[in-house]
Amino acid sequence: MSSPKRTDELQGEILHVYDGIEEADNRLPNWWLITFYGTILFGIGYWFYYHEFNVEPTTSEQYVLDAADQGSADVAEEPELLALAEDPAAIATGREAFATTCAACHGDQAQGVIGPNLTDNQWLHGGAPTDIYTAIRAGITSDQALIQGSAGMPAWGPQLGEERVRAVVAFLLSVRDTNVSGRDPEGEIYEANAPSADDGAPVDAENADAENADAENADAENADAENADAENADAENADAENADAENADAENAEGESSGDAPAE
Repeated sequence: MSSPKRTDELQGEILHVYDGIEEADNRLPNWWLITFYGTILFGIGYWFYYHEFNVEPTTSEQYVLDAADQGSADVAEEPELLALAEDPAAIATGREAFATTCAACHGDQAQGVIGPNLTDNQWLHGGAPTDIYTAIRAGITSDQALIQGSAGMPAWGPQLGEERVRAVVAFLLSVRDTNVSGRDPEGEIYEANAPSADDGAPVDAENADAENADAENADAENADAENADAENADAENADAENADAENADAENAEGESSGDAPAE
């Protein structure tokens, strides 16, 4: 015969005993049952709300939409970014955003850790305000990364939003050339008057265009001068012809006069 089931004061009725381990049969607490069945109901409702009836976009779909909106947003121009670099409120906002999203790679003072030092005058992807803005907003892919073994940098535009991206640029412009001790300088020296990496045409091309324009203007002036000389020559020839014609008329008139005179 099987031994009668024992009831423990704390555990309740003991159903099984194996190797000294007792298995009791206790009813689950009401709060646990409510949570469990509530989770099931929530999952069913979530499925129909987002996937069956598509009432709202899912988190991943919303991310794609936000990224598209970010991509179509107005791109900042250099004068706007330089103005923000003089705005203490924008710099403070940028410093806060930098501390939460950028400091892990670039250091809390932008001195560089696994990412480059951002306080010197050398830049890997261009040091113009618009270059810095583009790098933060669109990111740096692993193929674009110039640091050996770097996986690049994510596009912070969708996460930070346009306003905070510009604020981070303002903060970086405020600490540029402060030369905080950290990672060694990398990249090319940035000069304020040098063309931006985002500029479509290099300076040489612009100069060539200007020279071509000057040459065209000079050719046009020479052509005008030649035309004027030709017109003057034509006018002189016409005057000479007119003078010859007048002289011939005068001679003819004298001849006629002497023919009409009475003979003596």
